[in-house]
Amino acid sequence: MKQVYLAGQSNEHAENSKEKFKSLGGFKFIDPEVDSDQSSPRTFFPDDLRHIDNSDILVANSGIAPSEAMWTEVGYFYARKTKPGEICNNLIIIWKDERNPKWSKPFIDMMGHVVLSVDEAMTILKQLA
Repeated sequence: MKQVYLAGQSNEHAENSKEKFKSLGGFKFIDPEVDSDQSSPRTFFPDDLRHIDNSDILVANSGIAPSEAMWTEVGYFYARKTKPGEICNNLIIIWKDERNPKWSKPFIDMMGHVVLSVDEAMTILKQLA
């Protein structure tokens, strides 16, 4: 069973997306807000990195708000799973049309699957099962 790390906005800030993903069968989902010790950055940062190391797939929902921690997770996963310049087939990033800044989107497109919605991300995730 493939392990999927759910990075990005919390359920209350992203249309309950993490729960939607968790409803899919056939995967073990890691939600850092639930599966990491969130008492301080000294605990959750190393926990998150260990979970990312052990994950086969990373799904990132950037929402439209700042997502600095999520981009750290995405970059770490990308660096661990690919060689420079490769597209990571096991990385799915949800990037809504209203997300800014627009100039960074072409850079993000070079990392993995970039989709507009949770539903599109779920379709790709099912294909990676």
